[in-house]
Order: sequence, then C-alpha cells, then structure tokens
Amino acid sequence: MRNRIVRKNRRCFQFRVRTFCLFSTLCFLSFHSTAELIEAKPLTGEQIYRKMCIQCHAANGQGVDDKANPLQGHKSLAELSMLIHETMPEEDPETCQGEEAKRVAEYVFKRFYTKDSQSAKQSARVQLSRLTVRQYLYTTADLIANFLGHARTTNQKRGLNAEYYDSRSLRRDKRILQRIDPVVDFQFENKKPVEKVTNAEEFSIKWEGSVLAEETGDYEFILKTENGARLWVNQAEPIIDEWVSSRGRAKEHKATIRLLAGKPYTLRLHLFKYKDKSASVVLEWKPPRKAQEVIPQRNLVPQQVPGTFISSTVFPPDDSVSGYERGIAVSKSWDEATTTAAVEIMTKVIKHLDRMARTKQNDKNRKEKVRQFCHRFAELAFRRPLTDDQKTFFVDQHFKQQTAIETSVKRAILLILKSPRFLYTDREFESVDNFAVASRLSYGLWDSMPDTQLYKAAKAGKLKTSAQVAQQAERMLKDPRAQSKLRYFFHHWLQLDEKEELSKDKALFPEFDALTVSDLRTSLDLFLDDVVWKGSSDYRQLLLSDYVYLNDRLAKVYNVKLPEGKDFQKVSLDKDKRAGVVTHPYLMANFAYHNLSSPIHRGVFVTRHLLGRTLKPPPQATEFKDADFKPGMTTREKVALITKPAACMSCHSIINPLGFSLEHFDAIGRYREKESQKSIDAKSELISVTGETIQFNGARDLAEHIAKDRHAHAAFVDQLFHQAVKQPINAYGEKIREKLTTQFEKSDYNIQQLLIEIMKVAALHQPQS
Repeated sequence: MRNRIVRKNRRCFQFRVRTFCLFSTLCFLSFHSTAELIEAKPLTGEQIYRKMCIQCHAANGQGVDDKANPLQGHKSLAELSMLIHETMPEEDPETCQGEEAKRVAEYVFKRFYTKDSQSAKQSARVQLSRLTVRQYLYTTADLIANFLGHARTTNQKRGLNAEYYDSRSLRRDKRILQRIDPVVDFQFENKKPVEKVTNAEEFSIKWEGSVLAEETGDYEFILKTENGARLWVNQAEPIIDEWVSSRGRAKEHKATIRLLAGKPYTLRLHLFKYKDKSASVVLEWKPPRKAQEVIPQRNLVPQQVPGTFISSTVFPPDDSVSGYERGIAVSKSWDEATTTAAVEIMTKVIKHLDRMARTKQNDKNRKEKVRQFCHRFAELAFRRPLTDDQKTFFVDQHFKQQTAIETSVKRAILLILKSPRFLYTDREFESVDNFAVASRLSYGLWDSMPDTQLYKAAKAGKLKTSAQVAQQAERMLKDPRAQSKLRYFFHHWLQLDEKEELSKDKALFPEFDALTVSDLRTSLDLFLDDVVWKGSSDYRQLLLSDYVYLNDRLAKVYNVKLPEGKDFQKVSLDKDKRAGVVTHPYLMANFAYHNLSSPIHRGVFVTRHLLGRTLKPPPQATEFKDADFKPGMTTREKVALITKPAACMSCHSIINPLGFSLEHFDAIGRYREKESQKSIDAKSELISVTGETIQFNGARDLAEHIAKDRHAHAAFVDQLFHQAVKQPINAYGEKIREKLTTQFEKSDYNIQQLLIEIMKVAALHQPQS
C-alpha cells in the first residue's frame, strides 16, 4: 500500500515539473518574438574564445597538456587572423573564419600578445628538470673520466697502427714492419701478408688505435676470420676472444657495446696464423641506424686513449611532447633506472678505488685519502664546491663508523648519485652564481658536466659577464662533444630518425638497398659538418649549396662520374638544380612513398620544420592508394585530386605548393624531367602569413624563399634554442626570440655564433622569484 502511494506521489511531481517547464517556455516566447530570437547579436571575440578556444588554450592562454602550447606573442595581428582563419579550431577549422576569426584574433592579441597583457599574466617559467638520458650517460662518463683519464685524440691521421711479426707470437724482437693501415680488410689467402715475412704459414699482426663513434647507441662489431684473433673495444677484456684458429673455415664473430657520440674508444685487434691453409681478416661494424660495413678510415685513429665508462642501464625515454627531449617527468621506472645505474657506477669505483683515490692498499693514510676522494667525487657530481654540512652528510658520516673503507665508499657514492643535486640541473638556485652558469654552459653545449677549465673559471668568478660566457662558449665549440650535440640537433630538425626503416620498391629501384641508405645518411652528415664547421657556418648554405658528398656506390645510383678514390667526395650533383638539405637525396627519399614521390610528406616537412608554420591535424585520415587513380596521372595530379575537398585545403593550400615545388625529385631523390610521360610541373603559388603571394618554379625558388624568410629564421632559432637549453624560449623574456633572430641575421646567419648567443641568454638568465 505504502509503495503505491510513493509511486503516485512521484508521478504527480514529474507532471508538475513538465508543466512548469512548458509554462516557462510559453512565457519566454510571449516576451520575445521569433525574429528577435533568430536575429541574435554577433559573438564578441572573448565569447568566441570561450566557446571555441578555451578547451585547448585554457582561460589564461597557458595551454592544456597534450593539446596546445601557451599563447605566445610573436605574430602580428594580421598573421594571427590568417592563422585562426586557416587552422582553428583544430577539430573543425571552418567554424571560425572571416569576421569571427578577426574578432577572436583581436581579443587574443590584446589579451595575451601585447606588452601590458604579457606583464599582467604570469610569465612562462624556466622549469626545474632532471638530467635527460643522454645527459646522464655523458655526465657519468665524464665524471669517472676525471679520475681515470679522458679519452681525447690529437692525431689528425686516420687508420690504425699496424705491426707485422715474423712469428705466430707477438714478440717485439720478431716485429718486422710497422705502418698505418687505413682499414682492416685483408684476404691474404695462402700468401705472405708482407714481403718481409719469411714463412706464409706462420705470422701475426697487431692493429691498435681508436675508433670514433658518430652517433650514440649500440654498435655491433663483426670480426671475420679463419685464424686466431682477439678484439678489444673500450674494454680491458676482449669483446671477441677467438684465439684458436678454425683451420681454414672462415667464421663471423659478433659483439655489441654501447658508445657515445663525439668520443674516441680504444681499439685493439690481434691476429695470428699457424699452419692454416689460408689467412684473412675483416673488421666491420653496424652503427646505429646504419648498415653493416667495413669500419671506414675516417672513423679510425692510430692513437690509443684511456677507456671510457658507459652505463649499460636501460632508461625509460624522456618526455618529448614539446618537440624536444626534456627531463621533467619523474616516473618509478626512471627512479629505478637511476638506482641501477648508481650501483653500476659504484661497482666501477670500488674496482678502481686506489687508482681513483691516488692511494695504495698498504698506505697508512689510505682511509683519509679515500675520504678526500669522495669529497672530490661529490663536488664534481654536484658541479659546485661542497659546504661543510654537505661534506658531513654525503661523505664523512660514513667514515666515522667502524666499517670497511670499501663499504663507506659504497654508501657515499650511492647517496651522491641518488641526490637531486646530481640528478637535477642548477635551476633550483634562486640567485645564479658562477657555478650555475658553468653548468648551464656545459649542458647546453655538451650535454655534460663542466670540464676542468670551465670549473676553474667558475671558481675564479670569471663567468659573470656576457663576454666571459662567450669566450668559454667559443672554446667549448671546438670540443667533439659540441659537434656531436649539434649533429644530434640537425637529425632532430630534419626528422632523420622518424622512420624505423627506409626502403623502396625493389622492382623500380633495385640499387636502393640498406648500404645505399647508410651511405646517404653519411653523405648528409658530411654535408652538415662541412657547412657548419669548415666554412663561415652560414645557415643559408644549408639551403642553397648545390653540392653533396658521394662515394662510388652512391655515384652509380645517382649517375655521377667520380674522380678516382673510394671514400666520400664533395661533388656537384645536378648543378643549379639542387638546394642543400631541401633536396638532399636522403631527405627526398625519406619524405616519399616506397614507389612515388610524396608532395604531402615533403610539404608538411617544409611547412613545419623549415618555415616554422603550424598545421592542425587532418580532420580525417585519408590513405593515399596509388591504385585508386586513373593510369597515366602524375603524382601532382593525384595529390591535387585527393586534397581538393575544402576541409583538406585549409592546410593543403600551404602544404601542396611547397611539396609540388620539389616534384623534380623522384622517390629516391634523383632529378627527373618527366613522370608518366608528362613533363614535371614544379610551379606553384603560396600565400604567406602576411598575405603575400609567393611564386615557386622548382626547388631553388623554394630554398631561396626559406633562406630569406624571417619566420624561417625565427623557427630555426626556436629549434636550436630548445635542443640546446631544454627549456621554452619564451621563458627567457618576451622579446628574446626577436632579439636572437635579429642577431642571427646581423651575423650573416652564423650558426656557431647563434649558439653562442643562445648560451649567453640561457647561462646568465636570472630565474623569477
């Protein structure tokens, strides 16, 4: 009975609610005519922003993680209006165009872009960040090297020291010849290796020197021989130990180790023959992202160096949402990795403790020397002198107890390496002192800790002015670590590592194999090094040079006749038609399909990375299926057809003209005049952000436009700043991008000088309170 009454009351309540809603609607309509409802006032710029933009850009323009970066004032009102008209909001750009785009642009410009609004809102901050994986590996390598010796080479010669012995044993009195061999690639068969050997059945050879790593990563070393051999690379023990001949059966022996770019590593190879039917030896490697090959002469140095410690710990990848790697995320896996690495380093220290502490087991004052070593270790790890309290906490307390010296060292090293003072950069100090400047300089240019000279300058108080910072930066740029970091930047800027594998249709391009791809990557690296380090370091030459580096293998693929010589040579390829990195065969092949060129991929790359313009994600994914088009259509015709819808053209009005201008280059970057029996059409028009119509007639026109475009210059400044400093450029001042861009242009686009100017800004920046 009670339940029926409750249900009846509930129905009565619901009826009353519906009646009230209907009555309210009728009252509203009685006071407002239909015409008044339809003829609503246009939304203001602020209303449009709150309706369409706030979800991604947030109320204060600071941006929302994984959706949009903070609104930054480096565009004019006209540029901002066009950008919103063409690309915003990302999910449906056609909903905010024309007058609405202008109104919201005016609101955004006044609210977030003007000087008053910038000072009114909270400025972007330099973030406290930990060491990135790359920085951790370099820092720990250099930290240990401070005690065991730095690996540096001064010899400009290339190749390995070779000693030939008239005996199966490497006895000094049996050495008959010493020379430099360019590579290790010999097929002696049943003959003598050199004339001075008296017996072809019994001899030995020793190759010694160093190998230079060009990229950081895992290197596989491959030793091919039927004889007894041992190979050492950066290790006290052989990484390959086959000191027993296989009696005429050639074998392939492999070992993989991690190497850091910009450093030399000691290499030794010993070989002997004794009554074997034949003799041969080939030393190859497979570097990261390259094919297996004989270790080239340019990577070998006859000078030996001390070993370099390299942690084998596997770290989780760094955050790169902002377009550059940053150490802002602290996860459980990262914390565990730093613990594992700390134990690994501690083990290394204990193994070489007396050598690192400059003492001996039977020294009476060994404990004191070891304690002082731990003080020094902590000082270098923290990149600044220790206070008395820090000495006590990190070191001394462990030596007061009645424990073994080694146990005290283990506790101290683990505490030091797990301390935020080691794992984090110097951003936590409110006032920037000389040691913070030194640390910022070294991590900006080397991704590592300060060296002795930089640390001494900090101790002497000689890192206070822009001139002092510039002087140190100029010196540091000559270090191979700086060259390695800049190459690392260029790989990111040019998106060289976006694809796991670069392959082409074997029926169309049979000569384009893994070795060709590897050679093309080397060719591009040599070109970048040539522009940046051997001349005026002119950014424009990256875009306008008409030469490339080719070896015999690439010369055959790209139909070029090379002068005699097997190594890479600087040659003009398709003179007056090439344009630096814009048309380098490696990039043209990288931004192409397996059987066709791709104006879309090439256009997107130029838009985002070379011109610095933004593109929204496509409203829908459209797969390019070559079989869906009529036979005889060119790639340009196919792309124009598939991107014709208005929803596509909001972005493809930018992408297509840039990509079409590169259509003279096929899927492997060879120059061509025709496709599908039709002449290539590389003419196009682009509307710039300022509304100017720019006409292109091929790659040279495009490259010349990029070389003189201020937005492209600012984009290059942005990318170099972010890769060097690992912080947002706008955090260093409202006008810093404009200032650096102007300095870049006034320096005749000198890349090295730009990096020095960036470091002056970053190193001397005072964090806001």
